[in-house]
Amino acid sequence: MLQVVIIADDLTGANATGVLLARQGFKTATFLNLDNHYKEAKDNFDVISTTTDSRGISKEEAYSSVNNIVKFFKDKEVGLFSKRIDSTLRGNIGAEIDAVLDELNGQELAIVVPAFPASARITVGGYLMVSSVPLEKTDVAKDPKTPVNHSYVPNIIKEQTKYSVGFIPLDKTLKGAHSIRESILEEKGKGNRIIVIDATTNEDISQIAKAVELTKLNVIAVDPGPFTAALAKELIGEPIKVPGRKVMLVVGSVTNTTRKQLDELRLKYNPLLISVNAKDLIYEDTYNSEIDRVVEKLFNDIKNYEIVGVITTQREDEVLNLSEHATNLGITEDEASQRISNGLAKIAKKVMERKDAAIGGLYTSGGDVTVAVCKEFKSSGIEVKDEVLPLAAYGRIIDGEYDNTPIITKGGLIGDSTALVKSVEYLLTKISNEYHLNISK
Repeated sequence: MLQVVIIADDLTGANATGVLLARQGFKTATFLNLDNHYKEAKDNFDVISTTTDSRGISKEEAYSSVNNIVKFFKDKEVGLFSKRIDSTLRGNIGAEIDAVLDELNGQELAIVVPAFPASARITVGGYLMVSSVPLEKTDVAKDPKTPVNHSYVPNIIKEQTKYSVGFIPLDKTLKGAHSIRESILEEKGKGNRIIVIDATTNEDISQIAKAVELTKLNVIAVDPGPFTAALAKELIGEPIKVPGRKVMLVVGSVTNTTRKQLDELRLKYNPLLISVNAKDLIYEDTYNSEIDRVVEKLFNDIKNYEIVGVITTQREDEVLNLSEHATNLGITEDEASQRISNGLAKIAKKVMERKDAAIGGLYTSGGDVTVAVCKEFKSSGIEVKDEVLPLAAYGRIIDGEYDNTPIITKGGLIGDSTALVKSVEYLLTKISNEYHLNISK
């Protein structure tokens, strides 16, 4: 049985949604022509993504293209249909939703969640905001082929569809899954076949997906990707094999640049970051207990996070006076710093040792930390493969206990505020197709 069929209006959109499902462990492929490849696709993939290339054509042609694909799959077993839409609402959205609803059994609801928080797209009060700017004030309004001239999502769809459109505002979303469920049922009771729902974070989208599952209604997902991924997780669950989808950060840098990059990561994602007491890693009598404390804190919640890590400072006033502690111990500042790096490496090793951690890739900040991690892992080095951004390298660990593990290394003063986000996203993509048994099942 096919788990998910994604119908996108362009190839990049088909791939963009597909990769979100691939990260969850679904074997995913985009096909340009299904007529000759359906059996191969069905036998080898959980998710089929396809494109109609219909964003810039007439609404009648777009309707026909989407309708033909739904007809192709209608009599086949499919867990979830996703109508992938552009993250800035360009194209024939209403006509293409109609094409899906018309061809299915007449009971489906189209749940529209336009938010894509990781790309700075959120909806508040029905308005789509792009990096805090209303959609109509962005460059998309000037798009020569498919301009969008206002920002209120329900009206954008109403202008293009024959179906009634309902709306669930953010205050209902923020109350959680049961509130959203009641709102969906209320909108359905009003006769609305298309329901737009506000969301500002990935957690909001997760709650919407939980709410849809609670309704037990037949739905199609209409969104730029995150809602489809969240709904697949709720309706279908995780495959027996899942990717090593977690990224672990080992951050020894204490620069303001690093702190700004961590702040940006927190805005884009919801990482589990545990602060180590660096002073306790310098002194022998507290060294092991501090390592154990941090590892225990990480494992209390690690199953709920995609990005986890250990950091040394959250504020500038937390930066240690290494000279003072080195003098107390009769060692050099470099030796004191090395003890901290070694402690961070041991924490990383203890986390990697736990199979249920499912760490798929590492990010290390600071040269001393990277060296310490390689030594702790008994690695002979790193095979450098690509440049993520200037002075940030992607590679694979060579030899040792974690041979071939993806890793990105970067100095603490390198990059702008988005550098860490870009590095983490790069790693997530690299590990999305590397599978292991899901031992939590």
